[in-house]
Amino acid sequence: MSDIELSPIKFYWFREGQIDGIDVVFSRTGYTGEDGFEVAFDAKHAVRIWNAILEAGKEFDIDPIGLGARDTLRMEMKYCLYGNDIDETTNPIEAGLSWITKVDKGDFIGRGPIVKAKEEGVSRKLVGFELKDRAVPRHGYRIVKDSKDIGYVTSGTFSPSLEKGIGLGYVNLPFNEVGTEIMLQIRGREVAAEVVKTPFYQRPY
Repeated sequence: MSDIELSPIKFYWFREGQIDGIDVVFSRTGYTGEDGFEVAFDAKHAVRIWNAILEAGKEFDIDPIGLGARDTLRMEMKYCLYGNDIDETTNPIEAGLSWITKVDKGDFIGRGPIVKAKEEGVSRKLVGFELKDRAVPRHGYRIVKDSKDIGYVTSGTFSPSLEKGIGLGYVNLPFNEVGTEIMLQIRGREVAAEVVKTPFYQRPY
């Protein structure tokens, strides 16, 4: 569909091009965690491009999906969602985002607290966890250890790929270590979970 070759574009890079004669930006980002492209363009062309993509994809049995499906996919890859896992009260270092937070590239808003967190450390960390019982963690649920609060859930879902409940949450150190047994307060009962290595879903490519 595009007027340029997309395969040479590196992951997290972008190029300008066209779809159906309309100027667009192709970015190899893919918030689902799959190796795909996001397309940015003037909103007035949305219907035309949407229809063109669905028409071109007919032979591949293309189907549109919604934000609910997107949310389970980004969760399986441990992609943070602004407003849930990161917001104006969180630091990129405690969220595990130091790999995209470069403090040596000049000044920027928020650089001071980030440098301080790198130098002095943080008191909590964003972790991934899997439930041992059949349940679904939700935003705001309390995370406890020995009946004491140690954190809270920021995102949770039932993973279609793993067929179990998974979630993200901030926990106090040292409860962020992989293998740590934790409990979630879900509707008045404690449900067992374990801190695990992320991403939850390991891509086969």
